[in-house]
Parts: sequence; C-alpha cells; structure tokens
Amino acid sequence: MMLKVIGSLIVIMTSACGGIVAAEHIRDQYGQMRYLQKLIYRLRSEIFYSRAYLGEAFQQIAVSSKEPYKSWMKQLAEQTERRTGGVFSIIWEENTRKYLADAGLPKDVLDRLSALGGQFGIADIEMQVRTLDLYLEELNLSMEEQHETMNSRIRLYRCLGVMSGIFVTILLI
Repeated sequence: MMLKVIGSLIVIMTSACGGIVAAEHIRDQYGQMRYLQKLIYRLRSEIFYSRAYLGEAFQQIAVSSKEPYKSWMKQLAEQTERRTGGVFSIIWEENTRKYLADAGLPKDVLDRLSALGGQFGIADIEMQVRTLDLYLEELNLSMEEQHETMNSRIRLYRCLGVMSGIFVTILLI
C-alpha cells in the first residue's frame, strides 16, 4: 500500500513538472520575441541614425547580443562583407533558419523573420527602415496576441499537468 502511495505521488509530481515545463516554454517564447524586437530596433537605429551599411550594423549588434543571436549576427556580418553565399535574401534566410531555429521563437515569427531579408536587403536606407518598421509592427501584434493568451495558457498547462497525473494514478490503482 505504501508503494502505491509513493508511486502515485511520483506520477503526479512528474506530470505536474511536465506541465510546468510546458508553461515555461510559453513564457520563454514571449521572452525570445521581446529580445528579437530589441535587436530589430537596434538594427533599425544602426541603419537610420548611424547610416551603417548592413554588414557593419550586424557586427555592431553582435557585440552585445546573447547567443544564438550573436552567432547569427556575426555570420550575417561576415557573409555580407565577403559577399559569400550569393544574394542577400538567401544569406539572410539560410542564416536565420540555421541559427535561430532552436532559439525558442514561434514558427510564424521565425517564418516572417526569414522572409524579411528579401524585403530589405537591396533597398535604400529609407526603404530599409520602413521595411523594418513594418516588421516591428507585425512582431508587436504577434507579441500582443501571445501576451493576451499567455497567462491563461500557463495556468492551463500547469493544471493539465497535475490533472493528467491524477488521471494516470487513478488508472493505475
């Protein structure tokens, strides 16, 4: 009987931890989106105010960025400077998918970010800034949607973790 109680508690605690991990994943996604927003604002500032060309702007941003964004920006700077990898849009998309695939960004945000390079790589400074502004507006909308549902989803995942543990325990007993 004591083993059943201990086993039941272990099952419930394990599934509750699974719910907590799922909830933290949602919170981390939002944090990654906020960090990406900060980087895009910095890129916009480097282009608009400093009048830096893209390779130089990427290098400046990489200095103070955290991983994996640091590696992403360094690689973009290096390939943009050397012109290796062909057209800028291809360099942008390949590096974005390579370095940020596991960054914790939602798929739709990552897809829009990958497509961004094709829209602003060849334009003049004003057009690049407008393109970045448009992307930032889209990112803000995604962040608002995520934030509106975040707290309820976090509570839901935690509750589902505990409830599924209780359900499995009842089935096992």
